[in-house]
Amino acid sequence: MRSFVILLILAAAGWFGWRWYAERQAAAKVAAEQAAAAQHAAETPPAPGPGAGPGATAQPPPGDGTPADAPILPEVKAEYERAEGIWQQVVASGTNPAGTAKAPLLDHLYSDVLQGLYNKPGQKALELKLIAERLTPLGDSLFFSKTPFPDDESGLFASHEVQPGENPDAIARKYGMSRELLNRLRGRDPNDSRLGAGDRLKVVKIKDKGGFLLHIDKSDFYLDCYVGGAFARRYPISHGAPETPTPSGKTRLIGRELNPSWTNPKNGKVYGPDDPENILGKVWMAFSPDGIDKNGLGIHGYTGPNPKMQAQVSNGCIRLDTPQAQELFQTLANPDRSPTAVELAD
Repeated sequence: MRSFVILLILAAAGWFGWRWYAERQAAAKVAAEQAAAAQHAAETPPAPGPGAGPGATAQPPPGDGTPADAPILPEVKAEYERAEGIWQQVVASGTNPAGTAKAPLLDHLYSDVLQGLYNKPGQKALELKLIAERLTPLGDSLFFSKTPFPDDESGLFASHEVQPGENPDAIARKYGMSRELLNRLRGRDPNDSRLGAGDRLKVVKIKDKGGFLLHIDKSDFYLDCYVGGAFARRYPISHGAPETPTPSGKTRLIGRELNPSWTNPKNGKVYGPDDPENILGKVWMAFSPDGIDKNGLGIHGYTGPNPKMQAQVSNGCIRLDTPQAQELFQTLANPDRSPTAVELAD
């Protein structure tokens, strides 16, 4: 009998202990859920109600503070809708538009739209969407891959059959290209000179299509590169410090130099190509003073571990990270082959 009583007491104690533990766990779970909900409410701005006025707080929209679905500008709407129609038609066929014969045409159409959106109120969200979802994959396929476009209806791309005795530099010059770009498009080292008669090369008819365009936006710290009217790539940049500002205006490239020397504008000292004090990096692309009223400016890379991108830090030049400066240098041709127009916008 005594053993039975002891067992009964132990069972009761176990039941009450389990119930106490379960209640504590449930309370802790509720408290955790309430805390998470409170934190989410604190971090998420309330949406304005039906009667909310101008002072109501809402989730900030992207880009320049305008909604992502803001109406597109009437002057580019027709071209945008045409491009989107072609893009969606190709997608519906199960093909990547960036790899089809329509890619050059699409790049031209979207490029025209993009240029119409620059610095226009309410269009920043669409601009960023075009760059990310349309123009970057198109530019990569057109100008950074071996993908051929022999049936390009825009007329920018062609196929060149190598003749006996031809070399990459001579072929590139014929079309207004740099040797480095020609070699990139055939998957070779920038300075490769090997060719075989009968080889077919992907070429860009840049000279026939007006050359290059560099659109530089100082407020948003980027440079857009166009090749023959088609977008190639967007690069983050830095530009002139407040005490040595980069001017605005339209000019052109007048030089393209590999392993340049640098003259310090503050003391006139000249630093050679391999001098660690030479801040230019490996390339220099010089601006004409025409249109900007200032000599000695251009585009370059940077010598050192921290190029301080997207900041006002230079002596007035446009600074890219060194690998990207070299890539841009290899894309552009010398001015005697194809002109490069430069737009410096506030």
